[in-house]
Amino acid sequence: MSIEGINVNKERIYNTIQISLNARENRYGIFEKEIKAPEEEFIKLIKDYGQNTNDDNFALNALFFTTSLIHAENTELFFKKFSEAELLNKYAWIFQPEKVLDADSNGIDVEKECKNFFRPGGYNKTTFSQWVHNCSVLQNKFGGDMKNFFKANNDDSTKIIESLVVKPRAKTSKKPDFRRYGPKLSRLFVQWVDQYGFYELKNTQNNGIPVDFQVSRIMIQTKGIELDKPTGTHHVSVRTLLPLLSEMCLENNWQTREVSETLWYIGSKCCNKERHDLCPLEETCDSMISRDSYDSNGLFDPQDTGRYNSK
Repeated sequence: MSIEGINVNKERIYNTIQISLNARENRYGIFEKEIKAPEEEFIKLIKDYGQNTNDDNFALNALFFTTSLIHAENTELFFKKFSEAELLNKYAWIFQPEKVLDADSNGIDVEKECKNFFRPGGYNKTTFSQWVHNCSVLQNKFGGDMKNFFKANNDDSTKIIESLVVKPRAKTSKKPDFRRYGPKLSRLFVQWVDQYGFYELKNTQNNGIPVDFQVSRIMIQTKGIELDKPTGTHHVSVRTLLPLLSEMCLENNWQTREVSETLWYIGSKCCNKERHDLCPLEETCDSMISRDSYDSNGLFDPQDTGRYNSK
């Protein structure tokens, strides 16, 4: 279904993705060095902690709670702030729902303790208000174990995503089950569960990719999609790109995780850091959009701000 004011060029999108994947495979430009994902160190830390403390639930629970905080912030900086073993040892209890509920009932300010660990910036300062609620759901409905949530959804990644997502225009504060998850973060969580071997889920290739600012900006800047005017992020990312990229991954036998990682890496390393000389899309991308309207008003503004003038 097309949306007024959003013009899709599927052939150009195909070329953009294929050029990007080829560059990664051939170690060209920004991909000369192997990709090190920003979440890798933290995931190693939480897995090690779980193994060292014989807590089989810890790592997956920690991944679930942490993923809910990734919003409108530099992902590398986000993980760098708290990927430290000593810090994790001190605050590991915030990922253990029974201990969180005990602390909350004894008057401990759980939100403040979470902020002490994550040291948040940007929009995610406001996301901790649902932490205790999610701990309550996890503990009381699923025995403190995310694997039980998976089993309740038949270990089916598509059903898991549907259960997590807060529907558009629905009030998060009214959702009785888990909160804070939308179309992007629910897919990112499932992608990481599969990618890092936390749990074996079904249908992980059928859910598309987590479409964030970086993925969307690349499609706009390469004219895979053209906007007539500033357009809501939900219309661009969720209603247009998410189903389209899901369909194209299946049609072309692309691995969704690889497409997601590759496009995010280009946006993060080339667009954000203005390294257009290393970008595999340098010849097909002739503009740079600002994320100011995205952060402040939830809009993608197609206006070209100039490659070397704005991030």
